[in-house]
Amino acid sequence: MLKTDHLIKLLLLSSGIILLTVYYIEYIMGIYACNLCKFQRIPFFVNLVILTVLTFNKTKFIKLIYVLILSIIVNICISFYHVGIEQSFFTSTKTCKESQTPSNKEDLLKQLKKKGVSDCSKVEFTLFGLSLSTLNFVTNIVFLGICVQILRYEKK
Repeated sequence: MLKTDHLIKLLLLSSGIILLTVYYIEYIMGIYACNLCKFQRIPFFVNLVILTVLTFNKTKFIKLIYVLILSIIVNICISFYHVGIEQSFFTSTKTCKESQTPSNKEDLLKQLKKKGVSDCSKVEFTLFGLSLSTLNFVTNIVFLGICVQILRYEKK
C-alpha cells in the first residue's frame, strides 16, 4: 500500500490537474461552465488548501482529514444533483436556467452579448463519453475512498 504522504500528494496533484483542466476547457476551448459546474470547483479549492497544509504540516492531521472528507462529500452531493439535472431526474433550480426568451431586439442583443452562461441540463463537453459532472462524481467517490483508507491507516 502507498504511504499516507504519497496518497496526500496524489490527491493534491489530482485536484490541481482537475482545476487546471476545467479552466482550460472553459477559457481556452471556450466551452462555458454552468453555475453548478462552477459550484463544484469550490470544494476542489478547499481540498487544495487542506492537502497543501497536510503536505507540510502534520499537526491536527485527523481533524484536517475529516474536513477534507466533508469537502469531498459536499462535492459529491453537488455533482450528484448536477448529473440528476443532466439526466432529467431532477428539475433545474432558478440559477441553472437560461434567461427567458427575449421580448424585443434590445433584450436579444443583451443576451447575445452575455457570454459564459450555460444551462445546467445541457452537456456542453464530454470526456470518454461522460459529462464532466459525471466524471466529477466518480472522481470524488474515489477521493472519498482514498481518504477513508488514510483515516483507517492513521488511526491504527
